[in-house]
Amino acid sequence: MRGFPGATGNLRGSRSRGNRVLSPPLQVCDPACRSRLQSNQCEYLQWVPNQNQGCERLRAMTDDPRFQSDHLVWVVAPRVGTSSETWLWRQLRGFAQVRPVAFAWGRENPDVYPLSGIPFSIVPFAHKQDVGLGRAWRRLLAWPSGNYCKSASTERRWFLAQARSSAPSAMLCHFGHTALRMLPVARELDIPVIAHFHGLDLSSSLQNKWYRWSLEDHLHSFAKLVVVGSHQYQFLLDKGVPSEKLSTIPCGVPVEEFLPVSREASNPVQFVAVSRLTEFKGLDVSLRAFAFVRQTIHEARFVIIGEGPEASSLQSLANALGIVDAVRFMGARPESEVRETLHNSDVFVQHSRTGRNGWVEGFGVSIAEAAACALPVVVTDCGGIPDQVVNGHTGFITREGDIEQFGQAMLALGLDAGLRKKLGQAGRDNVVRHFDTAGQVKKLESIILGSLKEV
Repeated sequence: MRGFPGATGNLRGSRSRGNRVLSPPLQVCDPACRSRLQSNQCEYLQWVPNQNQGCERLRAMTDDPRFQSDHLVWVVAPRVGTSSETWLWRQLRGFAQVRPVAFAWGRENPDVYPLSGIPFSIVPFAHKQDVGLGRAWRRLLAWPSGNYCKSASTERRWFLAQARSSAPSAMLCHFGHTALRMLPVARELDIPVIAHFHGLDLSSSLQNKWYRWSLEDHLHSFAKLVVVGSHQYQFLLDKGVPSEKLSTIPCGVPVEEFLPVSREASNPVQFVAVSRLTEFKGLDVSLRAFAFVRQTIHEARFVIIGEGPEASSLQSLANALGIVDAVRFMGARPESEVRETLHNSDVFVQHSRTGRNGWVEGFGVSIAEAAACALPVVVTDCGGIPDQVVNGHTGFITREGDIEQFGQAMLALGLDAGLRKKLGQAGRDNVVRHFDTAGQVKKLESIILGSLKEV
């Protein structure tokens, strides 16, 4: 691994103190950090190139319980810090019984989502593996193993070197593609792999025959499999995965951060959506339903947070529907602004729908965040959403694509402040009881530790 330009004080290999291995190999590029390291005040420091070719210094936290654990766990994901995947950042920061070391092919928003002392490495290879003739050749070489998604040889050697140095007790791999990619490394070193599935990896990605064949042939190779919805659990059961290997652990939301706030009754009713602006999130249906609501509640407003390929067409639709003055497109916003917007809103809406490529919702993190803020929700029966919303009790579940039903649900809540308060409080109670991030992370840690005992 090459150091940051101009860096000195590289540490090769790993050090040990007692029976505890301090790992992975570190690169220190900040003079103050090198000074602390030399005075033995700092154990975990590492350079991480970001989009501006700078470096992110990971602060030492040797008094943190994570760094006292004997169980070093690799957490491998395509990227860290993506605004649509805050659950990963929360999960990494929430570990207390295991010592996480993160690996990813991309790092986004390090200032917004800092890792606060958690060792992190950018994988120095392209996330999308070779294309064209190179991909065909790699698939031919992969044919004996049946894993067409495994890491290429150069990348695999890099991972093996890192693993031999740091000796992880387990690998937690986010998304099925990542789990398959890391499987040869884990097998060679006899490291258990926990495959954590989320959404596309058990829906639209299955349209790719190479991924589908690889996954079906290697489901038995994972020590544990974690899903975020009951529909995914049933899918893997039907594929022959024994129930003792399967766990359902939704991503959750930090309920101590997403708190309810009372609004002035004189404010006009405000609907809010927080999602990527893609076909799958059904914002076009939400806009049409809102136009229906505006026929009765003339002062109603609609705030949309998020960015994506549908942004321009959605703005054009709002203009065509004659509601452009009542709709505000805010683009992507940091978590603090998302919370503030939820606090200033009355009803959350998300019209998730099955994509033409087979995509279905895994777990609606934004839905859980809104419910934690005591907002009633109007959603659809897509994928795992019915697992987190109790129809008529914490919100309303409608059929996918049914504009009239979705609009009627929005209107009912828009007209009745008492109903909003009743369903919103029930939604908050439901999230606190079942979907708090702290509890979900504890469940995941127990799965990881349980996989170690079975090795």
